[in-house]
Amino acid sequence: MAETEGARTRRAGTRAQGAMRAVAERARGLWNRRGSARTPEQPWKQRVEALEARLRHVESELEGLQDAVHRQAVRQHEDVEDMRRRLAPNHIARALSDDARRRGL
Repeated sequence: MAETEGARTRRAGTRAQGAMRAVAERARGLWNRRGSARTPEQPWKQRVEALEARLRHVESELEGLQDAVHRQAVRQHEDVEDMRRRLAPNHIARALSDDARRRGL
């Protein structure tokens, strides 16, 4: 009787799972023979601490950027308000009248 594609796939999957279990068990055995579990954790702790330091630096830079953007927005808002005030019809009429008087018109 011929083997079906599904049966071959299942058998290959079973073999792969068995191989993965064997690798995991071997890794566990190597891990246990090394000694305490703290040794492998040290590089991770150092990396996490380094990342935390970098993150603090990035956060402070971001706060500085936010402050600069806020200051620029406030300046632009003040400039826009000044332009609106100067372009108000009554202000323009007054400025034209003053200019006409100075020129003697």
